[in-house]
Amino acid sequence: MMKLRTLLLLLPCLLWAPLALAQAPNVTTYYEPMEGGAIRYHTMAAPSATASGPSHQVSLAVALRNNEATSVTLSSVLIDFPGTTLLTGMTTSVVVPANAIRNWSFSAAQNIILPNPAPATIRMRLFFTGYPTPLMQTFTLAAYQAPTPSGSNRFWGRVGDLRPHEYWQGMGAVHGASVQGCQLFAHDVGVHGWTGSGWSDVLPGTDGSQNEHYRQWGKPIYAVTAGTVTDFVNTDATNFPVGSVNPASHGGGNSFTIDNGTYLVGYSHMQAGSLNPALMTVGAVVHEGDFLGLLGNSGNSSKPHLHIGAVASNASSTLWSPQCGGPLRPLPLDSAYAIDQAVLTSWFGMEQLAPWSLMDGVGIPSGAAPNHINSLIWPAASRPVLLSNSVVNDFALGTNGQLWAVSNTDAVLTTHDRLSGPVDTGVYLDVSPGGAAKAIAVTATIPYVIGMNDFVYRGTSAGWVQTAQTARRLTVDESTGKVWIIGLDDKVYSFNPATLVWSAQTPTSSTGKDIAVAQGIPYILGMDDRVWKHNGSSFVQLPATTTLKRLAVDGATGKLWGIGANDGLWSSTGGSTWSEHPGGIRAYDLTVFQGIPYVRGLDSGVWKMEAFGSSRVNVVQP
Repeated sequence: MMKLRTLLLLLPCLLWAPLALAQAPNVTTYYEPMEGGAIRYHTMAAPSATASGPSHQVSLAVALRNNEATSVTLSSVLIDFPGTTLLTGMTTSVVVPANAIRNWSFSAAQNIILPNPAPATIRMRLFFTGYPTPLMQTFTLAAYQAPTPSGSNRFWGRVGDLRPHEYWQGMGAVHGASVQGCQLFAHDVGVHGWTGSGWSDVLPGTDGSQNEHYRQWGKPIYAVTAGTVTDFVNTDATNFPVGSVNPASHGGGNSFTIDNGTYLVGYSHMQAGSLNPALMTVGAVVHEGDFLGLLGNSGNSSKPHLHIGAVASNASSTLWSPQCGGPLRPLPLDSAYAIDQAVLTSWFGMEQLAPWSLMDGVGIPSGAAPNHINSLIWPAASRPVLLSNSVVNDFALGTNGQLWAVSNTDAVLTTHDRLSGPVDTGVYLDVSPGGAAKAIAVTATIPYVIGMNDFVYRGTSAGWVQTAQTARRLTVDESTGKVWIIGLDDKVYSFNPATLVWSAQTPTSSTGKDIAVAQGIPYILGMDDRVWKHNGSSFVQLPATTTLKRLAVDGATGKLWGIGANDGLWSSTGGSTWSEHPGGIRAYDLTVFQGIPYVRGLDSGVWKMEAFGSSRVNVVQP
């Protein structure tokens, strides 16, 4: 029998062996997103104003530093929220070699969606193979705020770029994890519109086989926050056929990455050649709301959409892979309203009365299981209004992208801001410079109208100034700033803005019904409805026998456009032959902006020529 003294000496050793085995391994953990010592969740808007309230997305990435002399294996993670019954467990198999660092993150399916109000603390239990006792840590849990003055981000789209009954569309908490979970808070977004029986991102009458069939194709994208450009791509080819991916392209395709110092936002899959040239320099300063580019289908993309997401830009390269640029961060938004697509359906035609949910420092509503909610988003700080096209009697697009219109009440209206990118699918008209008119034409800085008394008026900072000439048709030459008209006597006159003098065109007997000018060369529709070109001394009839009602010319290329006798849209290079645009456009009048015809349709709304038909432009007064 063992002596008592010997037993007492061995007792500490006998007790120490199981205690040593019970200890958790010596592993240091680094959690993201974490700021100010608190793990941060992403608050997502309620799917409608009648829903139970917002929800909160917890998505985590962890870096594990193994301080042991041998490798350890993370086998499972148990997460709970003290004071609640919420509990979730996850299995994994992450081997961390001795004195090394390895990473683990949630998958999209493992995102935790918390009810409102969110718990105040989160407890992590990390189980390692061979260590029965987990590594347990408790942290404060708090809402994330973006590193911007408002704690949030401006929405990336504008109402003026949407067609009637169109909305941005997205889902929160469903994006894939990518590298170390860096994209768990990211979004793939598009545009959905009403088809007559439901919501779709494909335009009516198309089958989705062409990129141009998608409502989101070509939508302007704007910066959600200020910062500086750290990376950009502008040359990746568009993926075609739709559904294929060009293996030679960058993953993000045509894209911008913009860093505000602590928060890095990426915008991916835009159209080649569409990026804002003023920003295509590393270090270029970006302001909130700056035009970035046009939505496309490039890089690792199967159809037109925008990928947008954020990461922390001041991350340790030792802990986090540079492939994503840093660990994951949420993307709270403001100046927008969201609603469950299914809820809005019953309100079609009265969308402005639907129970929209305000997005003011919160994200897109959760689309996670089991509900899989698709949210439609109205990108404005004011409650949604039903989009409709103001009826216009005439319109013009200035060379700086500013749209002007003469409304059906004869009032002159214009947009408040000059668009930084091409006019795409619509604009607000929110400024009335006063006056009433019958027709309008605009240079980059000066509008001209035909007043109700048939005199031509010039817009100045002091108001409208009447000139000495009357007119029935009006246009401007973008290259010279000269104004050209068809007078009440059907003769051609020009106005020199430098001398403020009108001159009759030689020969003074020339008459016409309409006029268009490019690069200093006037063209008229003669009294025979055919096109005549001025050769320096007189007007000469062009050889094509096509007859037209209205005439326009592309100031950059000299290509001729017209409205035919059948109200269709026709074009000609050189005037020897004319061909009708196959989209079936029918219109009263037209203008050409950046090579693209815009027409005043038979409904007196503004329409833009598309590769497949035309799209109606939102000319709305907020």
